[in-house]
Amino acid sequence: MTLSARQLYFEAVKVGDELPPLVKPPVDRLQISRYVGAAFDWNPLYIDEPHAKMAGFPSAFAPGMIAMGFLGELVTDWVRGARLRRFQSRFVKIVWPGDVLTARGRVSDRRFEAGGAYAIDIEVWAENQRGELVTRGLATFQLYYSAEDEARQRAGQGPLLVTLVEEEARLARLSRAQAPRPPAPPRPLAPPRPLAAAAPPPPAAPAPRLGGAPAAPSAVRPASPAERPGSRQAPAKVAARQAATPASAPAKSAARKPAAKAAARPAARPAARKPAPQPAKQAIKKAAKPAKKPAAKAKKKR
Repeated sequence: MTLSARQLYFEAVKVGDELPPLVKPPVDRLQISRYVGAAFDWNPLYIDEPHAKMAGFPSAFAPGMIAMGFLGELVTDWVRGARLRRFQSRFVKIVWPGDVLTARGRVSDRRFEAGGAYAIDIEVWAENQRGELVTRGLATFQLYYSAEDEARQRAGQGPLLVTLVEEEARLARLSRAQAPRPPAPPRPLAPPRPLAAAAPPPPAAPAPRLGGAPAAPSAVRPASPAERPGSRQAPAKVAARQAATPASAPAKSAARKPAAKAAARPAARPAARKPAPQPAKQAIKKAAKPAKKPAAKAKKKR
């Protein structure tokens, strides 16, 4: 006795299992003509183009049983030898020549029946290339519970009787018999990334000087007491301090933009007032001047 190696058994089916989709070639007029001849369905709407247009259709269309045949092909290939109990379908949309149909299915029910029968319900439907539902239906099959059940029935014995409680207990034993998977080792954490140094705050913009040109940062400094108007310090000290102060801008920039420098310079500051000379000192200076002149003339005569 030989058993089919691709036989589908009831113990391997679960509710929610999806059937692999079946994509068919485009429906053409030759396929429609062959089906009409094989089924003896001589409807002029399938084969007579002028008659279909006079009836209000854009062209002749395919029989709905072609899409139902695609659904039957899908479930028959998947159950692999199970006994068909019922197959029904409902046509939702017209199939036109050139449409590409895709048949799909899903297990919707799985039940234990009296007398050792095991049945499943498969919900099937077909879609065209635009994803529109064309046909939908339901197929019911009866399967062997396992390879042991098939061998018993083919040998002329009674079917293997298994209840839902016994099946749950068997699945529990199988789950306990399986070795638990070792836990995956934790993945090492990546080293922390160094925090980026905070960027220094941007320098404050200097206040604009007269003429609209901003002054250089080094040129902005508080005025010394000697430079203030009305200061009584000696002019020599003021000149020495100004000579010791470094130049704020290089000579090249001064040569390139003399007009901008001149416009940016403030108004000239008033010179420090000199103390008024005393009358006694003026008399002494006038008396000393005539004494020096004869000595100079004597030198010229010599």
